[in-house]
This record gives sequence, C-alpha cells and structure tokens, in this order.
Amino acid sequence: MGKSKSRGMNRNINDKFKYMTRESALNSVVKDMSSKDTLDKITLFGFTAEEMLEAGAEYEDVMALGGLVK
Repeated sequence: MGKSKSRGMNRNINDKFKYMTRESALNSVVKDMSSKDTLDKITLFGFTAEEMLEAGAEYEDVMALGGLVK
C-alpha cells in the first residue's frame, strides 16, 4: 500500500466527534466525568448543569465543574 492510501485510511481514526449527537455526547459525559474528553464535550455542546442532572449525573460531580457549566 502506498503512502497516500495509508494516510487516507488513517485520517479519521482520531476524529472523535464525527458522528456524535447531542444525546450520545450527554450520555458519555454522564458515564465518565473524570476524562479530559468530558470537558471538551461539555464546552462543545454547551451542556447546562440542569441537563446533566436530568440525564443522571451526580450532583457533586456537576458542582465540581464549577464555572464550566451554566
């Protein structure tokens, strides 16, 4: 396989948000509140504290985010 084909096939491996909907992003945020991707998703989709609490996040986890959520 040539270099161009190899690069073309590997181009979208690290594309995390390509097919992510708002609902799937919210579910992944609630499941794992400790990763850096969580902060990226919160700021990308603009989640509010109310949305995250309604989705099942723990109150303490949401309050620990402080000024990051509205």
